[in-house]
Amino acid sequence: MRRTKKSLLSALAAGAAIAAAVCALNVSRGYGWSRSVCDGLFVASVMLLGTGTIRAVTNRGAFDVAAYGLHTVLEMTLPFLRRTDGELSMEEGHSMEEGHSREEGHSREERYSGKKEDIHQYRIRREAQRKSPVGLLLAGGVYFILSLAVLAIYERT
Repeated sequence: MRRTKKSLLSALAAGAAIAAAVCALNVSRGYGWSRSVCDGLFVASVMLLGTGTIRAVTNRGAFDVAAYGLHTVLEMTLPFLRRTDGELSMEEGHSMEEGHSREEGHSREERYSGKKEDIHQYRIRREAQRKSPVGLLLAGGVYFILSLAVLAIYERT
């Protein structure tokens, strides 16, 4: 619940910044205030709803095979991009003292022993890293409803 609240507030703030930028751009072009505000709110809602939808589709694993393939090709062609033991950080959930990650079943020795991670292991690892799209979708819905309200005001004037 706490993450959803934080995600919602950050999405609302990002939407407000987008709406303000579009509104300022439209006002500088000579459009009316109500039209500019409506456009800004609508653009913010489309951006947030689109990003939330893409995140929801990604959470279902739609891009896992493509991402795994790209990851494998890059590792094979550019070996300097491979991470070593010294590059692991505590922020990523790795404990240097114990030699194990916080994620179950991913020991440092196993991950960097030359064994290649298969697609199933990759999907399990990615599943633990996914973020919820709820905040983006809720914020996008709020901005869409606000844009409809401002559109109704604009049409009456």
